Amino acid sequence: MVSLSPGSAGRPKSDYAPSEIDDLTDEEIEDLIGCSAQKYPERIAFGDHHITRVTDTIVSKFGQDVEEDVAEPSEALTLDLVFRHTTIPVPRVRRIIRDPIGITLILMDYIPGRQLSVVWPTMSLEERLCVVFTLRDYVRQLQAVRHPRSAVPGPVAPGDEARTCESPVWGQLIERRGPFTSYRDFSIWCDRAQRVGIDLLKKKPRWTTSDLRFEPFDTIMGSSPFVLCHQDLNMRNIIVGDDGRLWLVDWAWAGFYPPWFEYISMKEQSENEESVMHRKEPFWDLMIPFICRPYYREERWLQKVMPAFLYKFERDSRNLAEDYRTCTTG
Repeated sequence: MVSLSPGSAGRPKSDYAPSEIDDLTDEEIEDLIGCSAQKYPERIAFGDHHITRVTDTIVSKFGQDVEEDVAEPSEALTLDLVFRHTTIPVPRVRRIIRDPIGITLILMDYIPGRQLSVVWPTMSLEERLCVVFTLRDYVRQLQAVRHPRSAVPGPVAPGDEARTCESPVWGQLIERRGPFTSYRDFSIWCDRAQRVGIDLLKKKPRWTTSDLRFEPFDTIMGSSPFVLCHQDLNMRNIIVGDDGRLWLVDWAWAGFYPPWFEYISMKEQSENEESVMHRKEPFWDLMIPFICRPYYREERWLQKVMPAFLYKFERDSRNLAEDYRTCTTG
């Protein structure tokens, strides 16, 4: 049975325990990584190609920032932020090192358990609902985090540094946008994308004039700030821990974005999971608006913007209409 989030009770003391690599040098850790394939020949879980088992309790993961030579990977910074400001069970970051060929590695806790994608088919309705309510609480906790980084859209980074944004919201053709230095920068970019999208959609007979009414990004956002989003909440990134808790892993795409990005991303990733796992999960799909809140208006707004995401429209939008017709009819 999956237990609910500890909530106001806080984290268990075990979350603050030291790790077995705390007193090791970087060189000693690199030696352990070099021997890991022999000691741990089996994969940790489905889709874990970025992760290497280092010891019984520690794994290493490549930093996945788009920018090169990043000393502080966004995923590591996000995990620290989530650990300090929420009670969501996440792996603790224990060390960041550069290997001999210059690759940044994040050393973090290994979470004993099974992926939700494996456990879900065997769960009772009660257990599934427990998962749903727990995830709903996690999303609420993330959205409640107030941090200076929320002023800079995208991945968590030191100071006011802006980094390239990876998101399922952009679509599958171009998953990287930005970087954006401020809310205003992001807002202007979204408004331009919407204008390009509307121009492209005018060529499609099913869209009416009222459907294609321009709505400024600021109007859609209202008074909401950017909030912390995981952006990859699929069943393979949720671990049903041996301790009975529900753990969230793989925060590589996390960052501060509009609140509805979690909702859109979770829907997009669910569709992707269907192709990867070769099965549909209608109950999971049905629960996404409950977990993330329903953002139907924002979803309709995004439909007007999405055609622009097929291109790097920032460079040149003169021939986009013709390119769009070719792409969608050919």
